Amino acid sequence: MINHVRNTVLSVLNKENRGFLTPAQFNSYAKHAQQLIFNQYLSEYSRMLLAKNARQTSSEFLDRSEVMQRKLEAFTKESSVAISANKYTKPTDLQYLVAVRYGTLEVEQVSRDKERYLLNSNLTAPSANFPVFVDEPLAITLHPSSLTNNINFIYLRNPKDPKWTFNTIGENPVFNPSASDYQDFEIDGTETVPLVIEILKLAGVTIREGEVTQVAQNIDVANTNKDS
Repeated sequence: MINHVRNTVLSVLNKENRGFLTPAQFNSYAKHAQQLIFNQYLSEYSRMLLAKNARQTSSEFLDRSEVMQRKLEAFTKESSVAISANKYTKPTDLQYLVAVRYGTLEVEQVSRDKERYLLNSNLTAPSANFPVFVDEPLAITLHPSSLTNNINFIYLRNPKDPKWTFNTIGENPVFNPSASDYQDFEIDGTETVPLVIEILKLAGVTIREGEVTQVAQNIDVANTNKDS
């Protein structure tokens, strides 16, 4: 959808007499817009988890939860990591940690301030059947320390940076999706209008959602007529 988004952005800029957006500028703005929308996904996902844990669920919540799970499905990864210096280093593309598994066991997270009390308690000390982990910026520490096999990180990764690639024909850049460094947007296809709006904001244009939708529809009609 990156070419459709770019065409819509350029049409609005032309309508507003705002000049031309270079491919490099567009790619930079597209990266920022996609990350902004993805961060909104994460915020919504966190709120849903809190509501679920607090058992504040409803039919509306279940509908929203299903939509959000679909949007995040493409970003869900599972990576096996070996222990190193008594820690498990997080994957470099980890953005949001969903769960940690040791074999078939799901490992519970404990906060750093409770770690010492937990380890020193005869009643609540972690065991091979009930392990825990402490989250750190770049790694996690697993308890009990006798567990040294690989663990699995289940997490949400960051989206790849979008890149509109092109060939120059005459003086004009022409879309080339066959380029080796081409990268479409990875967020859900329903986010076309929000992407356009965010990119236009970065280009200094404020526009309503309805106007963007109309411009996008006009482009679709023009392309259909051209192909007929």
